[in-house]
Amino acid sequence: MQTTGTLTLSIPKNNTYALTVFLLCIGYYIDFYDLTIFSSSYVSVFRDSFHINNTTQIQQLFLKISSFYTAGIFCGAIFFGILGDKIGRTAMIRYSILLYSVAMLLSVFTTSVTFFTFLRFISGAGLAAEFATSSVLLHELLPTKNASRSTSLLYFCGVLGGMTAVYFGALSWKFLYLFGGSAGVVIYIARNKILESYIYKGLHRNISKGNILQLFNNIDNSLKFIKLLILIIPFNFLISIMFIFPKFMHVSGDLGVLTRHLLAGFFIGNLVSTLLCNFIIARFKDYRMFIFLNIVVFAIAMPFFWLINDKLFFMYSIVLGLLGGGLPTVWVQLVIKSYGTNLRSTATNTLFAFGRVSCIGFNLLISLWLLNSGNFRFNVAIMVIAIFILVIFALFNTKNNYTTQIEFIEGDQK
Repeated sequence: MQTTGTLTLSIPKNNTYALTVFLLCIGYYIDFYDLTIFSSSYVSVFRDSFHINNTTQIQQLFLKISSFYTAGIFCGAIFFGILGDKIGRTAMIRYSILLYSVAMLLSVFTTSVTFFTFLRFISGAGLAAEFATSSVLLHELLPTKNASRSTSLLYFCGVLGGMTAVYFGALSWKFLYLFGGSAGVVIYIARNKILESYIYKGLHRNISKGNILQLFNNIDNSLKFIKLLILIIPFNFLISIMFIFPKFMHVSGDLGVLTRHLLAGFFIGNLVSTLLCNFIIARFKDYRMFIFLNIVVFAIAMPFFWLINDKLFFMYSIVLGLLGGGLPTVWVQLVIKSYGTNLRSTATNTLFAFGRVSCIGFNLLISLWLLNSGNFRFNVAIMVIAIFILVIFALFNTKNNYTTQIEFIEGDQK
C-alpha cells in the first residue's frame, strides 16, 4: 500500500515550535479533563440533576451515557480525522474544540437525562480527534526523538487535566463544567497561532487526501488495520471496567469517594507510565517492546481485582494507571508511522475511533455481567485471557517502524 510520492517540503527556517506544542498540550489537558469530570462526578450529577440515588441505577446510567459519549467519539474521530487530511491539521483541531466547548457549557443547565446524554455525545465528537491529530502534527513537525518526547508530554498534560478534575471535583461539578467549556473557547481563539505541518503543506494538489476507503481496499491493508486496532483494545477494556471494580472489591466508603480515589491512583500510574515508555522505546528503538511489557502486566493484574481491600485499593489503582498512560502514547506513534501523509490523520483517528467504539461493546457486556454478579470475576478473567492472546498475535505480526521516515504518501494519485 505504501508508495513513495513527491512532497514539496518547505521547512521553516525558524524552528520555534514551543507555542504550537504548548497549545496542543493545553487542548489535550481539556480533553482528558472533560472525560474525567464525568467519570469522577457522575454520581453527584445524577443525584443533583436527575434525582437518581440507587447505586445500581447510577452505574447502569453511567454505562449508558458513556456508550453515547463513545459513539460521539467514534463519529467525531472519523469526521474530523478525514477533515484533518482534507483541510489541514490545524484548522480541524480548532473547529473541533469549539464544538466541544458549546456542548460543555450547555451541559450545566439541563435537567433532562436525554438532552444531557445528547450533549455528552457532542462533547465526545468535539474532542475525539484531539490526541490523534495533535500527535500526527507533532510527528510531522519534529524529528522522531523530539516527537516521541512531545507526544509523551501531550499525554502527560492530558493526565494532569484528569487529575485537576479529580482533585477539584469535590468543590462543584457545575463550576468544573463551566471552566472546561470556557477554557475550550479560549483555546479555540489561541490556536489561530498553531503551525501547520510543512509535510502536509508539501502535498501536491493531485494527491488523494483523506480517502477512508484506502484503509480497506485490499486484504493487506485490512489486516494491518485490524492488527493495529487489536493493540489498543486492552486500554479500552480497562477504562470500561475499572469504575465497576470497586463494587466487587473488599472496600468500604461512598461510591463517589471511591471513584475519585480510584482515578487519583490511576492518574499517578499514568504519569509514571508515560515517562517510562519514553525510556523503553528510546532504549530498544522499538514501539512493540513497551506494548509487550504492558500486556504482560495487564494479564497479571486485571483478573485479581476481587482480592483488593482498603489497604491495597490505592496501590492497585496505580497499577491500573501503569496500564493506561504509556500504551496510547506508544500505540499512536506506531500508527502514525504506518500510514502516509495524505491518509495519516484519517487512519490514526479511524483506528482511535474503532478502538473507542469497542467500549460500547464492553459496556453492554459488563451490564449483562452485572445482572449475574456471581460470575463477574470469572467473566473478567476469560476476557483478559482472550485479549492477551489477540494482542500477542497482533504484536508479533506487526513490523517495527521506529526508524521509518514519514515523508511518504499512500495510494495512487488522482
